[in-house]
Amino acid sequence: MNYRELFSVVMSGPALWEVRHEFTNELAGVIQRTPKGFLVRDDQTHLIGSFDSITSALEGLYELA
Repeated sequence: MNYRELFSVVMSGPALWEVRHEFTNELAGVIQRTPKGFLVRDDQTHLIGSFDSITSALEGLYELA
């Protein structure tokens, strides 16, 4: 199983997306576009990191899931 099977990405506002668990629809984290990349926070708003793309951001979140 990979991140594409685990998560769905939902637009939450300008340059902001919610990442939800595909099967439970519970919040897994958020992705925010910034001038320096895509910031990823987990469901407790802890910063996971900054990534070059949404795909990379989801992979980073997947590593913690």
